[in-house]
Amino acid sequence: MREHSAHRLTYALNAAGQLVNVDEVAVGNECGCFCPACNEPLMAKNQGSKRMHHFAHQSGTECGHAIESMLHILAKEKIREAFLSKSEFWIEFYVQSYCIKSKDCKFTNNRGCYQNVLQRFDIKQYYDSCEQEMPYDKTNHRSDLKIFSSTHPGRAPIYLEFFVTHASDFEKLHSGSKIIEIPIGSVDDIFSLAENGIAESDGRQCDVSDEDLPRIRFYGFKNRDNENNQISAEISFIRFILYKSGKMIIFWDECECKDLKKHRLSSLVEVCFQRQDLNDLQSYKKRLGYIYFDKYRIPNCILCRNCVDSYSGVGKICRLYKHLQIPRDEDFDTARAKTCPRFEIDQEEMRSANWTGLGVPYIILE
Repeated sequence: MREHSAHRLTYALNAAGQLVNVDEVAVGNECGCFCPACNEPLMAKNQGSKRMHHFAHQSGTECGHAIESMLHILAKEKIREAFLSKSEFWIEFYVQSYCIKSKDCKFTNNRGCYQNVLQRFDIKQYYDSCEQEMPYDKTNHRSDLKIFSSTHPGRAPIYLEFFVTHASDFEKLHSGSKIIEIPIGSVDDIFSLAENGIAESDGRQCDVSDEDLPRIRFYGFKNRDNENNQISAEISFIRFILYKSGKMIIFWDECECKDLKKHRLSSLVEVCFQRQDLNDLQSYKKRLGYIYFDKYRIPNCILCRNCVDSYSGVGKICRLYKHLQIPRDEDFDTARAKTCPRFEIDQEEMRSANWTGLGVPYIILE
């Protein structure tokens, strides 16, 4: 099985303090290289054909931090070199792109309507400089790499932090600076970043609860917008319909939010609203009936003082049915109030019925 570069010390420091590859130096103790962690002299094992070429400590005692230090130094050098030498250097991160109507949506209690959208930027269009171990603008910490603009000093820089086993501390990451924290597992990871740029590991940045996952993370970047006009979510709501005849109906309904429209073209007005704890639809039907009677003056039996619970306890009945010669077994047509000589509105109830009393966001379709 081929040995992985993450398990071998393939880079070390030469006498000038430069990081060099094992295949670039003399064989054995003559390599003149030192451990990047403990600074002990190394030997170069770079002649064999079966095992990966690597450095080993001349003392025979391996340093537990050698590979971590190697990867950290190599990442700073190779990413800086790639940024300065390339005409383009791309970063990618995910943004929670909310519906363009989310601030005014009447159904936001139902769900947060957004999509994770990948944003891609060529930062060479904004920055031209990259240096190692530069101090942060807002904290006392130093960065692994600072990417900045020499021609626009007021432009907020981007700081890169590399880690193999120890992530950056909370204070640094949440200082408000633009920081990209990048886990490094092998030499291959470093060359991939140098070649392809820096991309957030996945689009679940705001959804994954395990903060210990070794993922590329972006801090201090704009990771939310309200510009998405493509989102359409299924919504559940209550629909009240008033017809020109005075007839009213109310029922639970659902549709895609972008498809919300009148249920019946012949209706006079419709009101759609959310209500999670609504058990008595009829009480809201009556309240809305009073509101629109005040506007249109279209009588409906439900609004009449003579409309009472039926003797069976199911539905309504006119208590003047004998006087008005209405058969008891006839379906209760509430629109007959338009021609009823005994229609009498309950003024006190109507005064208490208003939009404030409805107590929920609503959409009126006329």
